[in-house]
Amino acid sequence: MGITTKIKDRALSKAIGEEQDTTRNGTAKPDADFTATSRTKVRRRPAFLAAGIALCVVFVVGAVVLVNGLRHVTEVLVVSNGISQGEKITSDDLTTVQINSDANVSSIPIEQKNAVIGKSAAVTLPAGTVLNPNAITEAVIPGKGLTVVGITASYAKLPAQPLQPGDMVRVVDTPRDQDDAPVQGPIATKAQVVSTKEIPETGEITVDVIVPDAEGSWVSARAATGRVSIVLDSSEK
Repeated sequence: MGITTKIKDRALSKAIGEEQDTTRNGTAKPDADFTATSRTKVRRRPAFLAAGIALCVVFVVGAVVLVNGLRHVTEVLVVSNGISQGEKITSDDLTTVQINSDANVSSIPIEQKNAVIGKSAAVTLPAGTVLNPNAITEAVIPGKGLTVVGITASYAKLPAQPLQPGDMVRVVDTPRDQDDAPVQGPIATKAQVVSTKEIPETGEITVDVIVPDAEGSWVSARAATGRVSIVLDSSEK
């Protein structure tokens, strides 16, 4: 019994000594399972981080592609200086603007600029107008057999609706002031409006119209005396 007691005392003393050594050194023997688990977590965290970064990159690239697709534009010709009907188009009359390629806008791309220069405006083109293929022509205005006559008339002899370039009108011979109304229908000629210009000082408007050569003389003569009025015809054909 004495020997057994001594062996137990020595074992207990050894265990206490190892515990004291551990406490004295300030470190404890790490648990094998805990250490393995910690290393596994350390290895997993960089993997999760890399996957997250890759996913963000995919989203960013996708967003950029989508935005670029929505913003796919083309550069087209725009009128920078107003061009009157029949006037030759010069390089200084044109500028460019970007529009959405999917927009339903009839336009002329910048690559065709040289083909446009030198042609005539088929209608009056205000500044800022996107140039339309139908708005230009190679025909000379006025064409053969036609002439342009300027008519200055008071508001009383014009339609209340403002005249626009391209409008079809009739130029009507009117009697002198205080004269009786004509028994027969007045002389009239068909014409097309080229341009208009207001004269605020006199309350009048000058209207340039295209008329046949044969009728240009009488229209001009009546316009000089103020004995003419302009009637707007229907635009329906």
